[in-house]
Amino acid sequence: MYLQIDEESFRAVFTKYYDRIYSGFYKKTGSYEVAQDLTQQTFIKFWRYRDSFTPELTVEIQLFRKGKLVFIDWLRKESKERQMIDSLKQQEKIPIDELSTDLKDSLQNAINGLSPVRKEVFNMAYIEGYSHKEIAEKLNVSIRTVETHIYKSVQQLRKILALIYIMLHL
Repeated sequence: MYLQIDEESFRAVFTKYYDRIYSGFYKKTGSYEVAQDLTQQTFIKFWRYRDSFTPELTVEIQLFRKGKLVFIDWLRKESKERQMIDSLKQQEKIPIDELSTDLKDSLQNAINGLSPVRKEVFNMAYIEGYSHKEIAEKLNVSIRTVETHIYKSVQQLRKILALIYIMLHL
């Protein structure tokens, strides 16, 4: 026998637990955007797997288990991204000459999709090979700001950079 969750009861669960789920993610990540995204993913999974819930466990326990799984998935993804970023940092710049025309075009299109500041910071770091300190001095911003722009750029460019990383390390 399974626990039945219809739209009305889902709304009640959402209303009751949204703030707790969100604040838990915020405390763990320190980011409003990430906490919002993880909270949304938790409720999506909660709704998607509602037919598999068991009445032996409370809705709260089952919801928080979904949240825990969402957070674990996010940590794994972040770990892989950090490894990729660290690898790119060690190379200091992306060897554009070694990329196929398709990869070059894909990378350029993806870079063009960045905000102007992130595009400039990314190009300076990975195309021109400047250090974070040099970029910070040239743009008159903190090193932490440069790191944040690079991190967010890499997040946005993640798919194409992952492909480039794989191609360069085959």
